Amino acid sequence: MAQVNRLLISCVLMILLSPAVTGQKPPPARPGALGVEEATTLAQGWTLLAQGHLQEAAARASRVLTENPRSGAGLMLAVEVEISRTGALAGVAQYERWLGRRTVEEPAVLRRLAVATLREIATERQDPAARIEAIRALIAEGDSGAAGELAQVASEGGSAETRALASLGDERAVKDLIAELDAGPGARVTTIDALGASGNSLAVAPLVGLLGDPRPEVRGAAAPALGKLGDAKLVPQITPMLSDGNLYVRVKAAGALFRLHDYTGLPLLQELMLDPSPSSRLAAAEATSSSPDASWTALVRELTSAPEPEIRAAAARLIAPYDPELSLRVLESLAADQNPAIREMASRGLGEVVTSDLTALRRLMKNSDRLTRVRAAVRVRALTD
Repeated sequence: MAQVNRLLISCVLMILLSPAVTGQKPPPARPGALGVEEATTLAQGWTLLAQGHLQEAAARASRVLTENPRSGAGLMLAVEVEISRTGALAGVAQYERWLGRRTVEEPAVLRRLAVATLREIATERQDPAARIEAIRALIAEGDSGAAGELAQVASEGGSAETRALASLGDERAVKDLIAELDAGPGARVTTIDALGASGNSLAVAPLVGLLGDPRPEVRGAAAPALGKLGDAKLVPQITPMLSDGNLYVRVKAAGALFRLHDYTGLPLLQELMLDPSPSSRLAAAEATSSSPDASWTALVRELTSAPEPEIRAAAARLIAPYDPELSLRVLESLAADQNPAIREMASRGLGEVVTSDLTALRRLMKNSDRLTRVRAAVRVRALTD
């Protein structure tokens, strides 16, 4: 609304200083200047929007676009009305109606839609990770109110919020998760993953303690979490897991060591890369993704055509930093899969694709997955600075 108020003040000043009010003779209009009637209608529209008369403001925008379908000023007003009336997705829809079949994007409008997307998701509670990432993006852009939103999230103390904050390096959240681990045997893989992503050395000791957990899923999560922390001194603690009785744990341990530049488990991973099973080859590709080479890229490209949709989705996410176009094609096709679990994998993976294609990012800002929409919005802002 602050932007609307600034525009309203500008419109008022223009009216007060106009020749009709001051009695001065109006200067001749320069070629290409906005027509008086269009300017007046736009000024009325912004005034009505600032006053909360959204229907009337929409009518003014519609009038301008009817008389001048290519009006950028009319488009901006129409988009702003839809954002105020229904939300960011409605703003995107309005923009796409204006765009039609044209392929050249309007960066200023996309940037406004990206900001609206971030601000909207920053206030929602359905996806804590998306909410926190949106808030952090707004803080990075100097949004003074976003810091208070982040403090509010931290004070809520929900487990999902705590894991999301910890994965972003928040020390208080890391300590809270460690306390959860110490409280009992109910260590969850999601908690372990968040501690690994935190990059905080406080997580080392509790994760090392989980390497001897009787549950293979816990041991198999603790090893790569330690690998992500990046401390080569952890190699002696992880190496014995290469003799674990569970293949899943052995593969995870080999991948953790590989990330720490210890190649003791590499023969196991190389063997899996040649296995006939796509799932085995995918496990090897995931374990060695920290240092990809040409053979790794070839393997992952091949897996994007695997018969199993879950294999294709995982491979597309792996190849995203190196071939975003291929990743987008695979994930967008899987986003229409009949299986809702596959659709969710594809939607979440789309948010990880780093692309400079504004049209692709516009599509991603409509995605059903909030985190994908946030990451697309962040990318649009970076490209339109």
